[in-house]
Amino acid sequence: MEIVKIIDGVNRAGCDLLAEDEHIRITDSKHLPASLKEKIRENKDVILEALNRDIKAKKAGFMIGLTGKVYTRSLSKNSMVYIEQIGSQWEAWRETYQKGRHRAISVKVICSGSTFEYVLLKAKGYFDYIERKRRERK
Repeated sequence: MEIVKIIDGVNRAGCDLLAEDEHIRITDSKHLPASLKEKIRENKDVILEALNRDIKAKKAGFMIGLTGKVYTRSLSKNSMVYIEQIGSQWEAWRETYQKGRHRAISVKVICSGSTFEYVLLKAKGYFDYIERKRRERK
């Protein structure tokens, strides 16, 4: 079972998974079926990695699009930055939109890499660069 499905099943049961060091804490675990608890045990390491990525992304100002897989952060009223795991690679890119259009008018790849931490670092650097440019204009 894919971890996204496991986490979705936990959320649908009204519970949450929380990473605490090397452990996973389940809130209201009495509501979870035994089969789902077993799936959590079997996939503990992968689930912990996903939950820890979520924590790192939140600290960097990103919202969780899909636990452990997709993150998004607004760059401006017209631009969004995304980080997504595509296969075994991680990619960060910016999409710019125009009012009245449903599709992006511009897409810029910020970084591709094999680790989430590397791509997150590059995305944070991109935000820092944009902030410096904005301050220089003022």
